[in-house]
Amino acid sequence: MENVERYPLPDGVEDVVVNKRHLAEAFKKSLPTIDQWICEGMPCESKGTNGQAYEFRLSVCYAWQKDREAVEAAEEEKIQSNIRQMQMALLGGGSGNSEMALTPRQRKELYETEAAYNKLAQSRGELIAHADVVALLERTFSAVRNAVNGMPDRLSRDVGLDGRQSEAAVVVADDLLAELHRELSEFMQAMSAEENTGQAAMMEAAE
Repeated sequence: MENVERYPLPDGVEDVVVNKRHLAEAFKKSLPTIDQWICEGMPCESKGTNGQAYEFRLSVCYAWQKDREAVEAAEEEKIQSNIRQMQMALLGGGSGNSEMALTPRQRKELYETEAAYNKLAQSRGELIAHADVVALLERTFSAVRNAVNGMPDRLSRDVGLDGRQSEAAVVVADDLLAELHRELSEFMQAMSAEENTGQAAMMEAAE
């Protein structure tokens, strides 16, 4: 009950026992998120069984979530503090120094700290995995390509382009797609190079 005293319900909110759907509505979360919270240890008044719904005390769940947010914030601050210390103190505080001035052990600690920060950020939805970015870009480019490829026919149908104008629209569409493909290819190559550099540095530091 210590957390309930530390994180009381907002003013005007009455403490009640709710079911899973009501709890999801109260926190503006999905039912799968509530299920995940249960697996992560969110207290229940009574656990659901066949014919019996889960029940939760609103004040206890609110305090549990606020306490977890505080723990996550403290963990993130600790990680950021470690990064700042590794980048400033271990590098002597000079902005012109490079991380290569660190010893192998110090570099390993720096990379591990950054990896921990990235993992936490990804779990909180603040960082997107490389594969997810690539998949999103591929889906987006596919949708754009289909729309651009269909543009000359649509213009011919909707605004009455003649044959010569339609051919010119096809050329413009092809040029646009080629430029988009070039830009996306360079972006993904840069992402892959950055990821490979980070992995190589981690392997080097681990040796």
